[in-house]
Amino acid sequence: MIAKSAILVVDDEVTYCDVIADILESYGFVTYIAYNVAEALDLLDTITANLILLDVMMPEIDGLTMLRQLRFHSEWADIPVIVASAKVSPEDVSVAFEAGADIFLPKPFTAKELRTALREFVALPDTGSFECAA
Repeated sequence: MIAKSAILVVDDEVTYCDVIADILESYGFVTYIAYNVAEALDLLDTITANLILLDVMMPEIDGLTMLRQLRFHSEWADIPVIVASAKVSPEDVSVAFEAGADIFLPKPFTAKELRTALREFVALPDTGSFECAA
């Protein structure tokens, strides 16, 4: 488990990113936001992310393409990635895991579901409660 973790949120929906950032910051995480894959890759060159929360459906380059790039990049290959998507068919979930997802989180999800997924990879404080859906 990692103490003070930095989480990179990659999603093209601004409101969603704001809500997720509020939740993560209430848990004590440093949160970085990228609204597309190009921004995310640029950020990863300058920050150390302990975990990535990655949307699948984004314009230009989708999240699974980014995930495949991460898994082939020696510096980023071991960063845990939680894939969040509204595309939840068994095939969609399977493709996400084949691309390298550590966890698949169907959208919309609750703060409690996010917290449960985060617990797999990062230390969480006992405080910080947020009970909205994201």
